[in-house]
Amino acid sequence: MRYKIAYLTSKNPLDKKVASGVYHYQSASLKKHCGEIYYLGPVKNIIITLIIKASHFLQRLTGKKYNKSHSKIISKIYGRVFSEKLNQGNYDFIFADKSSCEIANLNTKVPLIYSTDATFGLLHNYYPLFSRLFGFSVKESHGVEQDAINNASLIIVASAWAAESVVKDYNFPFENVHVLPRGANIDRIPSRNLIDERKKTGTCRLLYMGYEWHRKGYDIAYETMGYIRSQGIPVKLVVIGFSPPVEFVDEDVEIINYIDKNSREGIKMFDKLMVDADFFLLPTRAECMGIAFCEASAYGLPVITRDTGGVTEVVKNGINGYALDYDSDYREFGNKIISIYNSDKEYYNLVRSSRRYFEERLNWDAWGFRMKQLLDTHFASSLAETGDETPAGRQKKHISN
Repeated sequence: MRYKIAYLTSKNPLDKKVASGVYHYQSASLKKHCGEIYYLGPVKNIIITLIIKASHFLQRLTGKKYNKSHSKIISKIYGRVFSEKLNQGNYDFIFADKSSCEIANLNTKVPLIYSTDATFGLLHNYYPLFSRLFGFSVKESHGVEQDAINNASLIIVASAWAAESVVKDYNFPFENVHVLPRGANIDRIPSRNLIDERKKTGTCRLLYMGYEWHRKGYDIAYETMGYIRSQGIPVKLVVIGFSPPVEFVDEDVEIINYIDKNSREGIKMFDKLMVDADFFLLPTRAECMGIAFCEASAYGLPVITRDTGGVTEVVKNGINGYALDYDSDYREFGNKIISIYNSDKEYYNLVRSSRRYFEERLNWDAWGFRMKQLLDTHFASSLAETGDETPAGRQKKHISN
């Protein structure tokens, strides 16, 4: 069965720069494996724009934040906008990713599938963006998250970490929560031959990606590079996504401020940097899952990171890298890299198993195939009861009655 899917987001789902490209690749997977996609976004609203500007002014004035992504007022506006859009079509279900604000006040009979990598309860005081919030904003944010979850008939999460919060913090039925790790956001999957032919370079090349440098642990990555160098091993740290503070830069740091993955040139540059690297190093302090880990695994690039949030859903020790204990310092990161780098057997086994793990689990085709199975199972019982062909048929029948 091919479904008619209303893909709901207030942002531009086709722009690879939005949400690290998740909307683009996720909706493409739904289209390939599950049905036809009808995009309900992007949405622009002058009142929402003014609220966002006012919240920025309030933050500068008080040092406190208003959480716009879980705003009660904004959610009500989105509720009206998207409810009207849904009434203009005939859909089997709504699919909304990381859109709790958009779906909390929906007024529709169309079944809703809510996809996320974290609840507000997990993000609060974990990500810097969700820290130092006004008390009323915290209360409001929990309420919007709860309403969004209550509206869903099925919830798809990127990790067991997120699933536990949906069930325990927001009292959603365990049987209707499913863990599906996301895939690598890349257009051109490197050939298997390229991975089989991967060779260590004469200089240990560490690749780091991440705009929010403190959250992503760039300071630890820089200190790790220095430690490896102090052990007599030539090393290079390649940084993608930002310009580090001057105290975290030296002759062995190569900086690439920005790669446009919407352009052909950007795709080529990204591809080359992945191929040329020996390790993907991201000592992150807070992470919901980490799409970049999936991308590294596609290239057979061993990941060295930290066990936090939903990271271990996609980074498995000894398979596609290692997630070190949260309190590990640069010496422990450095020693782990050195021990693998100095052992050809361990390094190349990790390269091959990283790619296998990507092929089995960390790609959008695997996600889409599993998503189709879940959809068919979820809708099967109600289809059998009504004898109708699709959920959209049941909706049409309900309206006509």
